[in-house]
Amino acid sequence: MKRHLLYLALIPLGLWGIFALPDVLATNPEGPWAWRKPLIILSGLLALWWVSAGMLLAARPRWLEARSGGLDKLYRLHKNIGIGAGILVLTHYLLEWLPKTLSKAGLITGPNRPRGPHGEPEMWIDLAKDVGEWAGYILLGLVVIALVKRIPYRYFRWVHKAFGAVFLAGAFHGLILMPSTFWQSPLGWLTAALAAAGVVPAVLSLSNRIGRNRQHHAQIVSIGQHNGKLLEIVCRPEKNWPGHKAGQFLFANFGSRGEGAHPFTIASAWNAQEGTLTLAIKALGDFTAQLPALIEAGQTITLEGPYGAFDFSPKTPVDRGNTAHQVWVAGGIGITPFLARLEQLAAATTPTNSTADLFYCTPNAAAGDFPEHLEALCQAAGVRLHRRQTDNTGPLSAQEVAATLQPDSTVWFCGPAAWGKALDEALHRSGLSRIAFHQEAFEFR
Repeated sequence: MKRHLLYLALIPLGLWGIFALPDVLATNPEGPWAWRKPLIILSGLLALWWVSAGMLLAARPRWLEARSGGLDKLYRLHKNIGIGAGILVLTHYLLEWLPKTLSKAGLITGPNRPRGPHGEPEMWIDLAKDVGEWAGYILLGLVVIALVKRIPYRYFRWVHKAFGAVFLAGAFHGLILMPSTFWQSPLGWLTAALAAAGVVPAVLSLSNRIGRNRQHHAQIVSIGQHNGKLLEIVCRPEKNWPGHKAGQFLFANFGSRGEGAHPFTIASAWNAQEGTLTLAIKALGDFTAQLPALIEAGQTITLEGPYGAFDFSPKTPVDRGNTAHQVWVAGGIGITPFLARLEQLAAATTPTNSTADLFYCTPNAAAGDFPEHLEALCQAAGVRLHRRQTDNTGPLSAQEVAATLQPDSTVWFCGPAAWGKALDEALHRSGLSRIAFHQEAFEFR
């Protein structure tokens, strides 16, 4: 991911250095005021590239999803691009506003250059300036709202959709005000092409069409609750559901006004003859806490997917297919992708040589807790289960995980993001390759 962000910064910066910087240097700029305008233009150029790239990722194109390692990682890249774009827009605004304001207040010395008479107003230029200014204000506000996780998802969802309109305004601002000399080089053409690529997903987002070709109706077959904290929903998708791999996730829309679709990992393997799939939903927020009262058996819901590449399949030369040893680490509701894989292995008609160690960590355990019959399922799948009740025995250490590693092992982690990062670092210090650690980046805010 860091490589993608680096390219997104270096490519426009390099093009500007090749095709625009020589013209700037030819004017013999001296002092900060002489560099102010070129830096305003450069920051605006970079902001347009980043906002356009973020908009393109928002469309969930399949080819980009595959190249980024799954939709969860694509969204993580989208989030980081959005943060970077916000910083660039803020920099662009401050370069324009701050020096001028400080000069007017007498706090710094102005440019000390003669001012000629104003020319005739140009409608499109003036409009682009006004539109860009307001788009910048709104964009910064939207970025802040998107990052504040205390704001309920339903509000975040509507705010996020407004990015499409802000992008269109920002692209208009950037392209209209782009210096004419830029259009005589690849710098202008590539900037316009990337902005044009962002227009399509912006329109799709505003018309609520992103992901529509992967939506399927489904009927809720049964609903079960475990200690009032976890909801187990079995649903039957319509016949055109393409099936899913163990470990993938989907977006489920239960028809609650204003909420839209929420992402959930599929907690069961796909069996075309049975035609059902299971969602295990923990009450982690307002909506999921209220969900038991909002749904009932027989209700029709909308599923979108499947998505994700956390599917236990070979990703790199380190993985050696289904014969390689795998170590699975799950925290709480993070057990869901492993349940699907366990079902798949247990139901396999052909014996598999794959072996795995599953570490499952919860605060405590009681009879009837989800998932039920985990021990029996692991035994049927040929997976060694290591249960850890952290209230009684303390947290799982990286050394315990490392003790199960074999020369060809890969590690698959699903749980709190901070724990996964710490475990990755610790296992890497113990000799595990970076590319042998797989973590589901299941954070969409």
